[in-house]
Amino acid sequence: MSKKDVKYTEEKKQETEELENKYKRALADYQNLEKRVAEQKSEWAKSANRELLQKLLPVLDNLELALKHIEDEGLTHSTLLSVNPELAEGLKIGVTQFLNALKSEGVTKIEVLGKEFDPNSMECVGTVSGEENKVIEEIRPGYTLFDRVLRPAQVRVGQARTEKVVEKEQVEIVN
Repeated sequence: MSKKDVKYTEEKKQETEELENKYKRALADYQNLEKRVAEQKSEWAKSANRELLQKLLPVLDNLELALKHIEDEGLTHSTLLSVNPELAEGLKIGVTQFLNALKSEGVTKIEVLGKEFDPNSMECVGTVSGEENKVIEEIRPGYTLFDRVLRPAQVRVGQARTEKVVEKEQVEIVN
């Protein structure tokens, strides 16, 4: 082979390698694009679900509140329950089904009672006497959707009371 042929062969080999590298880069870019589009579709679906779920949570709150009131002693003997004693049981089943449906969509309740206050998942609506910075009472439950806060829990947090605060409260009670 002449020098000219060797040079020509090496040029073609180098050209082939460049084209092969460009092809590999283009293929990798395309695969990355496919992944990014799939992730965006998933995020859009989650976002749409998020908005719907935020509208449904107040409905769940009302159903749970109704169930709580029905189960209270004062309402167990009400005329409504004496006419239809299965009402409380039916409502309990409905609330359970609602919670199971939410769970199947990735919604979980944020457990707060007795936990350290976390401003990322809780909203403090008041303080009460108790262990400092611990959640003493849950006012409204909070929920997460795929480990992201859907709605923060509204809680009352414990606060150690100083002697002056206790004395002031006692004076106000006397007056």
